[in-house]
Amino acid sequence: MEGLPVTPYLVPQDCGMHMDTKWVEVTRDMVLNNADRRREDFSLKFYAEGEGFAFSCLPYTAQELENAFHQEELPPARRTVVCIYGAVRGVGGIDSWGTDVEEEYHVYGDRDYSVSFYIGV
Repeated sequence: MEGLPVTPYLVPQDCGMHMDTKWVEVTRDMVLNNADRRREDFSLKFYAEGEGFAFSCLPYTAQELENAFHQEELPPARRTVVCIYGAVRGVGGIDSWGTDVEEEYHVYGDRDYSVSFYIGV
C-alpha cells in the first residue's frame, strides 16, 4: 500500500479498511529524529500471529474524522494512525435492500473476539 488514502467524500469518514491481512509495513519518510534533528525514513511491520487481521492506516484519528463536516475542516496530515482489528462490523449486506450478511460474516456484540499480532522494525 502506498500513500495514505482518504476518500474525498462530501463528509469525511473512516475508509480504507483492509481485511484478512497477514502482514503490513508502514513507512514514514518524514520522521524527525529529536536527538539530532535529522529527517529519516522509519518503518514498522505488523505481522499476524495465526489468523489474519483487519487494519486501516490513515493520516487522521477517528475523532478528527468524526468532527469534520467537510474535507477542508480536517487538520494538516502530520501523523500516521494505524488501527489493527480482530473483527469488523460493516455494511457487508448481500444487496442494498436490507438482506443480512451471510452467517459466516456475522460479528456479534455479545461475544469476545481476539487477534494476535507482533510489531517489528
